[in-house]
Amino acid sequence: MIFPFTRYGRTLAVRTKRRLTAIALGVGCLTATLTGTSAQAADNAARSDGQIVWLRSSKPVDLPLGTDYHMALTKQRSAVSAERLQTSETPTPPEPSSEANEQRIARESGETYIAAPGEAAAKKRIRGAAALTKEQCRAMADAHDDAGKIINHFSFCRWGYNTAVKLNGQGGVEGMVRFRETEIGTGTGAGRDATIEVHTDQVVASGKFNDTAMMSFYVAQAGWPSSSSCKVADVSSNPFTTSVGDWRDEYIAYGLVSDRGSGTGPDDITTCVYQHQWKVTGGGATTPWSQGPDNGVRFDSSKSLGSKYYDAGVIFDRVIPSFFYDRAKSDTAGVANHIYDALYKPQTTYPTKAGKVIPGNIWNGNWRPLHRNWTNFDAAAAEVARKNRNAKDAACRGLNRPSDSHQCDEFPFASTKEGAGLGDGNFSVRYVPGAENSKAGSELADWYGSDRILHNNAYGIYVK
Repeated sequence: MIFPFTRYGRTLAVRTKRRLTAIALGVGCLTATLTGTSAQAADNAARSDGQIVWLRSSKPVDLPLGTDYHMALTKQRSAVSAERLQTSETPTPPEPSSEANEQRIARESGETYIAAPGEAAAKKRIRGAAALTKEQCRAMADAHDDAGKIINHFSFCRWGYNTAVKLNGQGGVEGMVRFRETEIGTGTGAGRDATIEVHTDQVVASGKFNDTAMMSFYVAQAGWPSSSSCKVADVSSNPFTTSVGDWRDEYIAYGLVSDRGSGTGPDDITTCVYQHQWKVTGGGATTPWSQGPDNGVRFDSSKSLGSKYYDAGVIFDRVIPSFFYDRAKSDTAGVANHIYDALYKPQTTYPTKAGKVIPGNIWNGNWRPLHRNWTNFDAAAAEVARKNRNAKDAACRGLNRPSDSHQCDEFPFASTKEGAGLGDGNFSVRYVPGAENSKAGSELADWYGSDRILHNNAYGIYVK
C-alpha cells in the first residue's frame, strides 16, 4: 500500500521504476542510553510519567507482555543499545537552524565523502542518490544512529527501530508496538525540491497496542530564515493515521520545498530541519508523540556555479565533502603531486617558511578545511581574490619556469579564502605543465557546480 504522502510527477516515475515496497527506519530523538545507571533512570521515569515509553534502537527490543520493563531491558543490554525518545503531547516542530549552525553541525559530525572529479563521476553521484534502495540503506551499519548517513550531498539514509511501550502501575508491559523505519532522502541540482521516502516493516504489536490500534505519522519541519522558507509538500493529510496492521511493509513519500526568493544573501539560501513523529492509540491508552532524530537540508538559487548547472538546488548539508586528486592520473599528475606535497610535506614546498602548515587536510583527526571564495559574492570576496592573485604572482617570480608551456600552480587554490593572499605564508607555488593545470582547474570548477559548493562552504582535499 502507498499512503497519501506519495509524490507525483518526476519523482513518482523514479519510484515506480524501482518498484519500492516497504522497509523501515527509526524516527526518534533519544536522550538516555539504556545502559548502567541510565537504564535505571529511564525505568524510573517510565514508572512515574504516565507509564508510556518510546524507545529507539539499532536492533529489535524484545518486551513480551507481562514482563518487567526494566528487567527485560537489563537482560538485553549487552546486545541491544536502546535510547528513550523525547516526546510531546502535540506535534512539535524542531528548532530552526541557520546556515552557520548547519555548517557547525557538519563540522562536529566529522562526516565527509570523497568526490571524484569529472562529469561522469558527478552524474554517478546524482544517479546513485535516485537509485538508492531500502536494502542498500539498511546494509549501512553507520546509518542507524541519530545522524544517519549522508552518502553525498544528494543522498541520505537512516534506519532504526521505534518501540512504543504501555506499562501498568508496576512497570509491567501490557502493550507494545515495534517497527523498523527506513528513511531515504534525495536532493537535486535542478530545483528547490527534496524527496524523503519512509518505509516501515517488521511491525510487532501486542496487548493494548495490537494490530487494531491506530498509529499516526507526522512530518515536522522548521525553515530558516523564516518559518515559510521550507514546506512539506505532496501530502493529503499531515498527520496521517491508519491502523497498526496497515503499517506492515508500507511506503510513503513527501517533499520538502522552498520557494525562490524566500532565502537570504546573493545565493538565496534557506535551510530546513525536518523530523518524523509517531503516536499510537489503542486499548484505552494513547502515547505522546515521539520526537525523532532530525536532519537538515539546504536550498539555494546560486548564480556562482556556472552555466552548466541549474541555478537552484537542494542538498543534505550536514557533511564536509572532500575533493579527490589521484597522482596516478596522468592528465593532472603535476597538480596532484603538488597538492600532495603541500599537504603532507609542506617543508619541501616554496616559498619556504619554518613550521609551515598548509590547510586542506580534514582527515585522520586533522581539521584544516578550505572555504570557497566566489569573487562576485561581494566586495570583500573580490578583495580576497585580488590578494590571492597578487601574492601568488609575486611568489612565482622567485621560481624558474621550465618552459613556456608550464604554468605556476598555487595551493590552496585561488578560489579559496585560504589562498596565498591570506598573508600567513601557509601556501605553495610550483610550475606544472600548463595542460595539467588547466585540466585540474576546470575539474575543480565543475565540482563546485555539480556538488553545489557555494561561497564560504568548507571542504577538504583527498590525495592518493
